[in-house]
Amino acid sequence: MQLRRDFPRGKTPAEALADVRAEAVAAFTDTGKWPSTFGRDAAKAHADALVWEAEFLALRNLEDVTKAAAEDLRDSLSVDVLEHLDSRLTEILDAAKAAGETLGDVTSAEQAIEAGGDALDAWRRLTSLLKDYSNVRDAQWDVLRAVSGEEARMGMRQWRDAGHGEVKDVRVDEIPSHIRDVMRSRAYTVEYLVWVAQSGSAFVPTSYDDLEFSVTASLEPVAYDDHGPVDLSPRVLPPLNPRPAKTYTHSRTPHLDVSQPVPESPKVNATHSDREASTLDYFRSN
Repeated sequence: MQLRRDFPRGKTPAEALADVRAEAVAAFTDTGKWPSTFGRDAAKAHADALVWEAEFLALRNLEDVTKAAAEDLRDSLSVDVLEHLDSRLTEILDAAKAAGETLGDVTSAEQAIEAGGDALDAWRRLTSLLKDYSNVRDAQWDVLRAVSGEEARMGMRQWRDAGHGEVKDVRVDEIPSHIRDVMRSRAYTVEYLVWVAQSGSAFVPTSYDDLEFSVTASLEPVAYDDHGPVDLSPRVLPPLNPRPAKTYTHSRTPHLDVSQPVPESPKVNATHSDREASTLDYFRSN
């Protein structure tokens, strides 16, 4: 905070008194006389130091409060900022997809120049979009780092260097190797921009948890059974309708409060089936 940085260096009351005492002792050692103004000098030095310390502590508290308020505001708005970046990313990739369709089989600046016309215009458009795409990605990581703890930032650094945080719902082993190299290096190219735009899988994580989920999903091993790969993605199952409780002729409603009348027995909706005859039943019948 500029106010605290510009505030002149001073002494605490204890430091100011210590300096006055040291000067008095030095004077007595040299002259053999104790300074007659020691009390007044000590009182003035202490009072001046109190004034300095009070303002210094107030400025430091102001800095702490302002910093905390800024962090709270940043954290509360981080989701909005990341969602805005995702919207901006969609705009960039929509334009890149259209330009990529115009570009056709052109894969280099030399080919674009030779083709001329719409292909050259599309190449120029894609080249200008590269900077916009890079800015969105840089802002994405800046915001995620700012709202995460030190341990989370370390994890994000490793994920970013491994090429994560660019696309979702795509397994790492399904991405072409040369595209993965660009993701890891973040040296974005026109070819990469067109691939991302056409894949439809680009995204901006809205939080650390969102990023972590996409990383985990992209690295999960594929499970197989006798019929091939098994889809292990989460599903929302329909709610189960519970079967009504069985009430028999001997069932009774619990009588929890003896001061109240005995409650009525529940309505019977089930009967006991006849049990199988046992050996004891056989002997009794004979």
